[in-house]
Amino acid sequence: MSLNGQFQAAQGTVLARATCECCGGAVQIKANKNGGAYYYCGHADDQGTQCCHSQRWGQRISWALRKAYREAGETPVKATLPLKIGRSEVPAAAAKPANADNPPADNIDAAPEKRAAESRGGLFG
Repeated sequence: MSLNGQFQAAQGTVLARATCECCGGAVQIKANKNGGAYYYCGHADDQGTQCCHSQRWGQRISWALRKAYREAGETPVKATLPLKIGRSEVPAAAAKPANADNPPADNIDAAPEKRAAESRGGLFG
């Protein structure tokens, strides 16, 4: 099922405002021609080096941003990055490592045991 047909927004529409995950500057999350959400950060630091960080999202998050934009009366909403859909808490079963019941592995960083030098005999021995 394609979510891009619902809550359509014109290309370049500012759906939300957020802060860049890289430099912390203010960015505008816009809609591309296919309805996908993205941002590009062009802020520069004190030395004049641009951040140039960009982020794109898939159909589900883009759909949620377009829906929030439409429900807010077609005004940009404030978004907090990173954008995620679903449960924000990790379930208790997933918090436990898969091999928690297994004993710890032997120390593989220990020096190998010394072996007696073998006599090869012959010409090179």
